[in-house]
Amino acid sequence: MKLIDMHVHTTASDGVFTPIQVINYSLLKQLSGIAITDHDTVGGIDEAMRHAHNLKDFVVVPGIELSTDYCGEEIHILGYFINHKSEKLNEALENLKKARVVRAKKIVDLLNLKGIKISFEEIERISGVDVIGRPHIARILTDKGYSKSVPEAFKEFLVKGSKAYIPRDKIGVVEAIKLIKASHGKVVLAHPGLIKEKKLINKILEHDFDGIETYHPSHSIEDALNFESLAKKHNLICTAGSDFHQIPTEDDIHDDLGSCSLPLGRIEKWKKEFELRK
Repeated sequence: MKLIDMHVHTTASDGVFTPIQVINYSLLKQLSGIAITDHDTVGGIDEAMRHAHNLKDFVVVPGIELSTDYCGEEIHILGYFINHKSEKLNEALENLKKARVVRAKKIVDLLNLKGIKISFEEIERISGVDVIGRPHIARILTDKGYSKSVPEAFKEFLVKGSKAYIPRDKIGVVEAIKLIKASHGKVVLAHPGLIKEKKLINKILEHDFDGIETYHPSHSIEDALNFESLAKKHNLICTAGSDFHQIPTEDDIHDDLGSCSLPLGRIEKWKKEFELRK
Protein backbone atom coordinates (compact mmCIF):
# COMPACT_ATOMS: atom_id res chain seq x y z
CA MET A 1 0.00 0.00 0.00
CA LYS A 2 1.30 3.46 -0.92
CA LEU A 3 1.42 5.74 2.13
CA ILE A 4 1.80 9.49 2.56
CA ASP A 5 2.71 11.50 5.68
CA MET A 6 0.60 14.66 5.53
CA HIS A 7 2.38 16.77 8.16
CA VAL A 8 6.11 17.37 7.67
CA HIS A 9 8.39 20.28 8.57
CA THR A 10 11.73 21.29 7.04
CA THR A 11 14.48 23.81 7.67
CA ALA A 12 12.26 26.39 5.98
CA SER A 13 10.58 26.67 9.38
CA ASP A 14 11.57 24.68 12.48
CA GLY A 15 12.50 21.26 11.10
CA VAL A 16 16.12 20.09 11.10
CA PHE A 17 16.10 18.40 7.66
CA THR A 18 16.27 20.34 4.40
CA PRO A 19 13.48 19.56 1.92
CA ILE A 20 15.83 17.25 0.01
CA GLN A 21 16.95 15.48 3.18
CA VAL A 22 13.39 14.95 4.40
CA ILE A 23 12.39 13.40 1.06
CA ASN A 24 15.40 11.11 1.13
CA TYR A 25 14.54 10.10 4.69
CA SER A 26 10.93 9.44 3.66
CA LEU A 27 12.21 7.05 0.98
CA LEU A 28 14.12 5.16 3.68
CA LYS A 29 10.81 4.98 5.56
CA GLN A 30 9.23 3.52 2.40
CA LEU A 31 6.75 6.35 2.02
CA SER A 32 5.28 7.22 -1.37
CA GLY A 33 4.82 10.88 -0.54
CA ILE A 34 4.85 13.69 2.00
CA ALA A 35 3.10 17.01 2.47
CA ILE A 36 5.49 19.90 3.15
CA THR A 37 3.64 21.87 5.83
CA ASP A 38 6.10 24.36 7.29
CA HIS A 39 4.87 26.92 9.81
CA ASP A 40 3.65 30.13 8.15
CA THR A 41 5.96 29.72 5.14
CA VAL A 42 6.09 28.10 1.72
CA GLY A 43 9.87 28.48 1.52
CA GLY A 44 10.66 24.76 1.31
CA ILE A 45 8.15 23.74 -1.35
CA ASP A 46 10.03 24.55 -4.57
CA GLU A 47 13.15 22.66 -3.49
CA ALA A 48 11.08 19.65 -2.45
CA MET A 49 9.11 19.58 -5.71
CA ARG A 50 12.25 19.91 -7.84
CA HIS A 51 13.85 16.99 -6.00
CA ALA A 52 10.71 14.84 -6.24
CA HIS A 53 10.50 15.51 -9.98
CA ASN A 54 13.54 13.23 -10.40
CA LEU A 55 11.93 10.43 -8.40
CA LYS A 56 9.50 7.92 -9.85
CA ASP A 57 5.95 8.25 -8.52
CA PHE A 58 6.90 10.17 -5.35
CA VAL A 59 4.27 12.73 -4.36
CA VAL A 60 5.05 16.09 -2.74
CA VAL A 61 1.95 17.95 -1.61
CA PRO A 62 2.56 21.72 -1.44
CA GLY A 63 1.18 22.75 1.92
CA ILE A 64 1.41 25.02 4.93
CA GLU A 65 0.58 25.11 8.63
CA LEU A 66 -0.89 28.42 9.74
CA SER A 67 -0.97 29.46 13.40
CA THR A 68 -4.28 31.13 14.18
CA ASP A 69 -6.27 32.45 17.11
CA TYR A 70 -9.79 31.37 18.03
CA CYS A 71 -11.39 32.62 21.23
CA GLY A 72 -7.95 33.18 22.76
CA GLU A 73 -6.62 29.71 21.95
CA GLU A 74 -3.94 28.92 19.37
CA ILE A 75 -5.36 26.75 16.60
CA HIS A 76 -3.23 25.32 13.80
CA ILE A 77 -4.70 25.01 10.32
CA LEU A 78 -3.20 22.94 7.54
CA GLY A 79 -3.52 23.90 3.88
CA TYR A 80 -2.93 21.24 1.20
CA PHE A 81 -2.41 21.47 -2.57
CA ILE A 82 -2.09 25.23 -2.31
CA ASN A 83 -0.86 27.54 -5.03
CA HIS A 84 2.26 28.48 -3.09
CA LYS A 85 3.00 31.28 -5.57
CA SER A 86 -0.24 33.08 -4.66
CA GLU A 87 0.46 36.80 -4.26
CA LYS A 88 -2.19 37.21 -1.58
CA LEU A 89 -0.89 34.26 0.43
CA ASN A 90 2.73 35.37 0.24
CA GLU A 91 1.89 38.91 1.26
CA ALA A 92 0.17 37.60 4.39
CA LEU A 93 3.10 35.26 5.11
CA GLU A 94 5.57 38.14 4.83
CA ASN A 95 3.63 40.02 7.51
CA LEU A 96 3.66 36.96 9.77
CA LYS A 97 7.41 36.57 9.19
CA LYS A 98 8.04 40.16 10.34
CA ALA A 99 5.89 39.58 13.43
CA ARG A 100 7.91 36.46 14.31
CA VAL A 101 11.17 38.44 14.12
CA VAL A 102 9.79 41.14 16.43
CA ARG A 103 8.64 38.50 18.90
CA ALA A 104 11.97 36.62 18.85
CA LYS A 105 13.88 39.84 19.58
CA LYS A 106 11.59 40.59 22.52
CA ILE A 107 12.13 37.09 23.92
CA VAL A 108 15.90 37.46 23.59
CA ASP A 109 15.79 40.82 25.38
CA LEU A 110 13.74 39.32 28.19
CA LEU A 111 16.09 36.35 28.54
CA ASN A 112 19.09 38.69 28.61
CA LEU A 113 17.48 40.68 31.44
CA LYS A 114 17.25 37.41 33.38
CA GLY A 115 20.97 36.76 32.89
CA ILE A 116 20.61 34.25 30.05
CA LYS A 117 23.16 35.18 27.44
CA ILE A 118 21.90 34.37 23.97
CA SER A 119 21.71 36.65 20.94
CA PHE A 120 19.31 37.14 18.08
CA GLU A 121 22.19 36.50 15.66
CA GLU A 122 22.65 33.00 17.12
CA ILE A 123 19.00 32.26 16.48
CA GLU A 124 19.18 33.60 12.92
CA ARG A 125 22.07 31.22 12.14
CA ILE A 126 19.93 28.13 12.81
CA SER A 127 16.50 29.41 11.84
CA GLY A 128 16.28 28.37 8.19
CA VAL A 129 15.31 30.37 5.17
CA ASP A 130 12.07 31.97 6.23
CA VAL A 131 10.73 31.55 9.73
CA ILE A 132 12.13 32.27 13.17
CA GLY A 133 10.26 30.50 15.94
CA ARG A 134 10.45 29.43 19.55
CA PRO A 135 11.94 26.01 18.66
CA HIS A 136 15.05 27.79 17.39
CA ILE A 137 15.36 29.70 20.66
CA ALA A 138 14.82 26.46 22.59
CA ARG A 139 17.65 24.78 20.66
CA ILE A 140 20.04 27.62 21.49
CA LEU A 141 19.06 27.46 25.17
CA THR A 142 19.72 23.72 25.14
CA ASP A 143 22.99 23.95 23.20
CA LYS A 144 24.29 26.57 25.65
CA GLY A 145 23.36 24.49 28.69
CA TYR A 146 20.50 26.60 30.03
CA SER A 147 18.16 23.62 29.56
CA LYS A 148 18.64 19.87 29.36
CA SER A 149 16.33 19.48 26.36
CA VAL A 150 14.19 21.43 23.92
CA PRO A 151 10.94 20.42 25.70
CA GLU A 152 12.44 21.55 29.01
CA ALA A 153 13.46 24.88 27.45
CA PHE A 154 9.91 25.41 26.26
CA LYS A 155 8.45 24.56 29.64
CA GLU A 156 10.78 26.82 31.62
CA PHE A 157 11.13 29.78 29.26
CA LEU A 158 8.85 29.84 26.23
CA VAL A 159 5.28 28.73 26.95
CA LYS A 160 2.51 30.85 28.41
CA GLY A 161 3.19 31.52 32.10
CA SER A 162 6.93 30.79 31.83
CA LYS A 163 9.91 33.12 32.37
CA ALA A 164 10.21 34.62 28.88
CA TYR A 165 6.88 34.07 27.15
CA ILE A 166 5.86 36.75 24.69
CA PRO A 167 2.54 36.36 22.84
CA ARG A 168 2.71 36.35 19.06
CA ASP A 169 0.50 38.10 16.53
CA LYS A 170 -1.73 35.51 14.88
CA ILE A 171 -4.39 35.65 12.22
CA GLY A 172 -7.92 34.43 12.86
CA VAL A 173 -9.25 31.02 11.85
CA VAL A 174 -11.61 32.52 9.26
CA GLU A 175 -8.82 34.61 7.73
CA ALA A 176 -6.57 31.54 7.50
CA ILE A 177 -9.30 29.54 5.79
CA LYS A 178 -9.89 32.35 3.29
CA LEU A 179 -6.15 32.56 2.51
CA ILE A 180 -5.91 28.83 1.85
CA LYS A 181 -9.11 28.76 -0.21
CA ALA A 182 -7.94 31.80 -2.22
CA SER A 183 -4.83 29.80 -3.12
CA HIS A 184 -7.08 26.89 -4.22
CA GLY A 185 -6.03 24.76 -1.24
CA LYS A 186 -7.84 22.25 0.96
CA VAL A 187 -8.33 23.25 4.61
CA VAL A 188 -7.68 20.77 7.43
CA LEU A 189 -7.83 21.25 11.20
CA ALA A 190 -4.43 20.22 12.61
CA HIS A 191 -4.04 17.94 15.67
CA PRO A 192 -7.39 18.80 17.32
CA GLY A 193 -6.39 16.68 20.30
CA LEU A 194 -4.04 19.47 21.34
CA ILE A 195 -6.87 22.00 21.57
CA LYS A 196 -7.37 22.62 25.29
CA GLU A 197 -10.99 23.79 25.16
CA LYS A 198 -12.59 20.75 23.53
CA LYS A 199 -15.94 22.51 23.14
CA LEU A 200 -14.27 24.81 20.60
CA ILE A 201 -13.64 21.98 18.14
CA ASN A 202 -17.24 21.66 16.97
CA LYS A 203 -17.53 25.45 16.68
CA ILE A 204 -14.35 25.65 14.62
CA LEU A 205 -15.52 22.89 12.28
CA GLU A 206 -18.64 24.88 11.45
CA HIS A 207 -16.37 26.91 9.18
CA ASP A 208 -15.32 25.90 5.66
CA PHE A 209 -13.07 22.88 6.37
CA ASP A 210 -12.29 19.99 4.02
CA GLY A 211 -10.69 17.65 6.53
CA ILE A 212 -9.55 16.94 10.06
CA GLU A 213 -6.17 15.55 11.13
CA THR A 214 -7.60 12.49 12.81
CA TYR A 215 -4.37 10.55 13.27
CA HIS A 216 -1.48 12.38 14.98
CA PRO A 217 1.19 11.25 17.49
CA SER A 218 -0.50 13.23 20.27
CA HIS A 219 -3.85 11.48 19.74
CA SER A 220 -4.95 8.44 21.71
CA ILE A 221 -7.00 5.67 20.11
CA GLU A 222 -10.04 7.20 21.79
CA ASP A 223 -9.17 10.61 20.32
CA ALA A 224 -8.87 9.15 16.83
CA LEU A 225 -12.26 7.43 17.12
CA ASN A 226 -13.86 10.67 18.32
CA PHE A 227 -12.34 12.63 15.44
CA GLU A 228 -13.44 9.97 12.94
CA SER A 229 -17.00 10.52 14.19
CA LEU A 230 -16.61 14.29 13.92
CA ALA A 231 -15.30 13.95 10.37
CA LYS A 232 -18.32 11.86 9.43
CA LYS A 233 -20.67 14.36 11.07
CA HIS A 234 -19.17 17.29 9.17
CA ASN A 235 -18.54 15.33 5.93
CA LEU A 236 -14.76 15.79 6.16
CA ILE A 237 -11.79 13.72 5.03
CA CYS A 238 -9.69 12.13 7.79
CA THR A 239 -5.99 12.89 7.34
CA ALA A 240 -2.87 11.66 9.14
CA GLY A 241 0.51 13.20 9.83
CA SER A 242 3.50 12.66 12.09
CA ASP A 243 4.19 16.40 12.56
CA PHE A 244 7.80 15.47 11.82
CA HIS A 245 10.53 17.93 12.81
CA GLN A 246 13.55 15.71 13.47
CA ILE A 247 14.53 12.11 14.11
CA PRO A 248 13.16 11.48 17.60
CA THR A 249 14.94 10.01 20.59
CA GLU A 250 14.50 6.35 21.51
CA ASP A 251 11.91 7.42 24.09
CA ASP A 252 9.83 9.29 21.55
CA ILE A 253 9.76 7.19 18.36
CA HIS A 254 6.01 7.63 17.92
CA ASP A 255 6.51 10.96 16.10
CA ASP A 256 9.10 9.73 13.61
CA LEU A 257 8.45 10.38 9.94
CA GLY A 258 5.66 8.13 8.68
CA SER A 259 4.50 7.10 12.15
CA CYS A 260 1.10 8.55 11.25
CA SER A 261 0.40 8.12 7.55
CA LEU A 262 -2.48 7.78 5.14
CA PRO A 263 -3.16 5.59 2.08
CA LEU A 264 -2.31 7.78 -0.90
CA GLY A 265 -5.63 6.89 -2.49
CA ARG A 266 -7.47 8.73 0.30
CA ILE A 267 -6.44 12.08 -1.18
CA GLU A 268 -6.61 11.07 -4.84
CA LYS A 269 -9.52 13.42 -5.55
CA TRP A 270 -7.61 16.39 -4.08
CA LYS A 271 -4.51 15.38 -6.06
CA LYS A 272 -6.41 15.18 -9.35
CA GLU A 273 -8.01 18.60 -8.78
CA PHE A 274 -4.54 20.03 -8.15
CA GLU A 275 -3.06 18.46 -11.28
CA LEU A 276 -5.88 19.88 -13.42
CA ARG A 277 -4.88 23.38 -12.24
CA LYS A 278 -1.26 23.03 -13.33
